[in-house]
Amino acid sequence: MKESATGMASGVAGTIQELDPQIIEVSTSGINYPASKSDLITRAKGAEAPQIVLDALDKFEDRQYKDPEDVKSEFQKIVKK
Repeated sequence: MKESATGMASGVAGTIQELDPQIIEVSTSGINYPASKSDLITRAKGAEAPQIVLDALDKFEDRQYKDPEDVKSEFQKIVKK
């Protein structure tokens, strides 16, 4: 399994439902809030997040997220879909 510069394994999960919510937090850490869906995706790409993380973020509602807890809450919503 390959690892990115951030030390995250590229084979983190097979599906979004199996994804550890903490990897979303790690992939978007350092972002200034409020942050848009686009901002989160750009930050995750810059952190060399695994594709599954980008796929999860792509399913987020297109709105402003006020803090990491708001992002975590949105992630929980998409996992339940």
